[in-house]
Amino acid sequence: MTNTENATPDDEREHAALSIAPHPAAWMQRIEQHPEWPLVSRMPMRLAAAIPVTKFRVGNLLGLAVGQVIESAWSSAQDITLKTGNVQLFWSEFEVVEQRMAVRLTRLA
Repeated sequence: MTNTENATPDDEREHAALSIAPHPAAWMQRIEQHPEWPLVSRMPMRLAAAIPVTKFRVGNLLGLAVGQVIESAWSSAQDITLKTGNVQLFWSEFEVVEQRMAVRLTRLA
């Protein structure tokens, strides 16, 4: 006897529900239909783009001076993660726009 022969009607309904559940991307396309979307869409969030600097110690931090350049091992060809909190949203790259630093989104996470 196989597992499908032992299946109960509840098991079959659960399996059917799982097989027709919408893809997560489909849900994301409908978030604007949520009743609280007008409020949620205006909520502030902080994005962080960071480059890891290895072998940086407290002594290095205390010795920093204005104008000093901190070197990293990060390649300029590598994308940088763009996060809110601990959630990665995008891959990005740094760019200069009108003498200001900017982040260009390169792909979704």
